Amino acid sequence: MKIIKKLIIIISFITLFSGTFYAFASRYLFDYDFWWHISTGRYIVETKTIPETDPFNYPSELAENKNLFPEREKLILKQYWLAQIFMYLIYSSFGPQGIILLRAILLTGLLLLVFYRLRKWDVSFYICFTLLVFLFMTAIRHIGERPVLFTILFTPLTFILLESFKEKHKKSLFFLPLLMLLWSNIHGGFIIGIIVIIVFMIGEGLKIILKKSPLERREILLFYVLTTLAVGFSYINPTGWDAFSIALSPEYKFMEEGIQEYASLFYLYKEKLAPVNYGTVSLLILSPIVLIFRNIRMDITHILLVSGFFVMALQSGRYDIYYAAIAAMVLGKETNTLLQNLFKKRFSEKTYSRLQAAFNIATLLSAIIFFTGFSNFTGLKFDIATGYSVPKAAVDFIEKNKIDGKIFNDGAFGGYITWRLYPGKKTFADTRWLNYTTKLELYWVLNCMESVKGHKLEKGKSPLWERILDHYDANIIITEIFDVYGQVVNMVLTLADSERWVPVFSDSISVVFIKNSDQNRDIIAKFRQTKENIFNMVIYKACIYAKSDKENPKYLLSIARAFHKMGSLQEARTAYQYALARSPNKEPLQKKIEEIEAELTGQKKNERD
Repeated sequence: MKIIKKLIIIISFITLFSGTFYAFASRYLFDYDFWWHISTGRYIVETKTIPETDPFNYPSELAENKNLFPEREKLILKQYWLAQIFMYLIYSSFGPQGIILLRAILLTGLLLLVFYRLRKWDVSFYICFTLLVFLFMTAIRHIGERPVLFTILFTPLTFILLESFKEKHKKSLFFLPLLMLLWSNIHGGFIIGIIVIIVFMIGEGLKIILKKSPLERREILLFYVLTTLAVGFSYINPTGWDAFSIALSPEYKFMEEGIQEYASLFYLYKEKLAPVNYGTVSLLILSPIVLIFRNIRMDITHILLVSGFFVMALQSGRYDIYYAAIAAMVLGKETNTLLQNLFKKRFSEKTYSRLQAAFNIATLLSAIIFFTGFSNFTGLKFDIATGYSVPKAAVDFIEKNKIDGKIFNDGAFGGYITWRLYPGKKTFADTRWLNYTTKLELYWVLNCMESVKGHKLEKGKSPLWERILDHYDANIIITEIFDVYGQVVNMVLTLADSERWVPVFSDSISVVFIKNSDQNRDIIAKFRQTKENIFNMVIYKACIYAKSDKENPKYLLSIARAFHKMGSLQEARTAYQYALARSPNKEPLQKKIEEIEAELTGQKKNERD
């Protein structure tokens, strides 16, 4: 019987980890940031120096664009250098396959570390399985191919090294200073490791004061020496501890505006801009329940950590993965204790054993269902997301046709354009958002703002967005069709209907415009696209996205705006009505529908006249 029980457990977890690895490896290489990371890695390898100033964006060369926040620029230019070299070398040697496998290894490693810690605490297998599934559901949101993947892995590893020392495995803590030295040269998230270490130092200090510490005097001394060394070693990197002052200072918060990962999860859920992640939500709900029932019996260090990461996760979606990793371990331990006490009080030893066997069988069935649910069995593609986030075809078009002149691009595509065209061409911006001035200018152009404060233009004066393009002497514009929330980029609709700019390329994710000038006459004659083609592409892609994401109203709004721009008022009204049914903000859409109905009434009146 014991052999069968063990076999069921082994098969369950082999199935679970195989399924999670497959899921992490089955996604295309998609992250916008990845490309400027490996571009920087290439720059460091080729020049043998870490960049002091921005080498990729041409606005930074102008004195008028002097960076208002040089400390932040220095941090972003230098903080990731080791990971950037590593990822560049992997991509150069193995292509997308190497990076995708790296992603799958690091994220599966996260699950394995949490499983290891839970089993060290003798947590029941069915509890381990449940919490690992919750953690996986959170982790699948964080598969972007960036140095942050190392922070996601190193956070629970730091916790485990500290916990192991408390359990008399003294040698484990000697690795901590080396881990922090490595981490601080890979990603600015090493400050999370420092926070975990400091919380352990405070927690153990409180236990010593209260005379509840299990450590002997020599062990206490060793603990504080090694943790202090670990914090000190983290300073040995090109930017020291600047990551702390920048991450924690309200002075830099405005740079996070409009960036999805900084938004609160509940804001995204409320506005229907992201599907609810039931793994994260389950762990968030479990925390207060466990804290209420276990309270003073919990380790004070664990209470501090879970509570702190709980607050961080509520404030910003980017922190939910760190909360999930720590919470899965701590809550797993406490939940196991609660359930064991409950079952042993209510059931006999024999009944309790049968219950465990039933739970183990349920775990096996769940693992099989999980694996089949997350695996489409069509094979691993190991490719880049050209139909989603990587403008390969657009850059191919520019390169193949040797289109000269400066590129004005949205931030999302900046990294990939740099990877493909630098040093021959520089970009306007990328998702590093190094310079606040150019970030504002990009926002004004993408939204085709006529003036900064919405003032009415003087007669004969060009709108602000056109003046910015003229100021930078842009000849090529390349932009994504939709922003990260599904809203069509205003510039796409405006330029498609403009005489000064001509669409010469479009696909499912991007549009290329060039200036309507003698310089571009031959390209325009050969590749000019009609504005109807651009509008139809917007509608076609937005329909596909709106069908797959049945909550987000933004794609329906994009359809409505495109129809309205085309003069198809009835279709625009219908799309707005569908968007109204989804949107949590009814009033603006209701007004828009009323405006279109007024236009339709006027149109019918003109036809009668």
